[in-house]
Amino acid sequence: MREPQASIAARSPVAAARALWAARLVVFVAFFDLFVQYPLAAPYAEWLGAAPALTGFIVASYSIANLAGNIGAGMLLDRFGRARPLVLALLGTALVLAAYTMVRDAYQLIIVRLLHGLAVATLAPGAFALIGDLTAPDERARAMGINGALIAIAAMVAPPLAGVLQDRLGYEPVFLADAALMALAVPVTWLALRRVHAEPAAPSKAERSHSVDRYLTLARRPRLALAYATILTFTVSLGFLVTHLPLAIEVGGGTAAQRGLAFSIYALVAALVMASPLTRYSDRRGRSRPLGLGLLLVGLGLLTLALGLARPALVLGMTSFGLGFGLLFPSASALVVESSAPPERGSAFGLFYALYSIGVIVGATLSGLLASWAGIASPLPFLISGLLSATAGPVILLGTLGGSRDAS
Repeated sequence: MREPQASIAARSPVAAARALWAARLVVFVAFFDLFVQYPLAAPYAEWLGAAPALTGFIVASYSIANLAGNIGAGMLLDRFGRARPLVLALLGTALVLAAYTMVRDAYQLIIVRLLHGLAVATLAPGAFALIGDLTAPDERARAMGINGALIAIAAMVAPPLAGVLQDRLGYEPVFLADAALMALAVPVTWLALRRVHAEPAAPSKAERSHSVDRYLTLARRPRLALAYATILTFTVSLGFLVTHLPLAIEVGGGTAAQRGLAFSIYALVAALVMASPLTRYSDRRGRSRPLGLGLLLVGLGLLTLALGLARPALVLGMTSFGLGFGLLFPSASALVVESSAPPERGSAFGLFYALYSIGVIVGATLSGLLASWAGIASPLPFLISGLLSATAGPVILLGTLGGSRDAS
């Protein structure tokens, strides 16, 4: 298979280092933007007059567009390289974020959420593919651990910041601040990547005509299938969490700042896990065990939330959720890098994040429907999503019991 020209960057250590940190900046701002939405999207939709079922669809609409965008982004990244799509996506996302301030009803919000999901779709696959291009095979666990820690830091900072700003200034300043951060990343990323030719060799006509077959081939690879199944299960549970938890806290009399703090608890735990030597465990013992244990802990966290949202249960539940996320995400990302060649890595991560979107769509939609049927205060969404992850985790663990190291 042809190597992308990103390998040229390795001949210039300074340029490679700049490109690597620019990609990490993109990871941070992309997930900062995502986590800003968690405590705001559902309450904002409700504030605009949306019923619980419509609120669930509004939360999911971002992921619906993101799903289509991830698939297209993967092909664009493999065809045109990493730099130009990333810069254009940053600029487009900044513009769409500013458009949130012009929304006047729930149906306008659906349109903006769709545009938002489409605009941001290139950022995570492009940044992760570029980092994979620039990282030596024996450094991938560390690289993905750094990425995961940045994601967790974004998750730790963004929700409470969004909550405090929304409490004091309203919704619009939060979206404008998010847009400003995204806009600031545009020139920084462009300057860092313009001298790094991360352009894959142009595919042949035959390769272009079989783009669907490429995705099917990727999905059939056992190690990629494991990464994809894990991230799908996790994000279904995540969709339940980000839709139901803010509303459940609000109906119980909690503030926006308290909603943000709840998400920060799991982010802090995840950041500590991903920045710790635990990320190297999967290099020695295989990827499957962290994946299975991570899903089990996510499920146990959600089941704890189903017991009630008093402070002890909330802290314990979000801590367990964060520990699970911290274990599974670096291993799943490393599996994608290891199981894909550079000319197809953009597509591999595009499919990874498409499944991420599918999971959130399913979880958010089901959560909204369950809340409409059982009431916003019902623990049913936590119970169902918790059972899903708590069952899937042991299945993965039992499947690798007595197995050999699977990370090679």
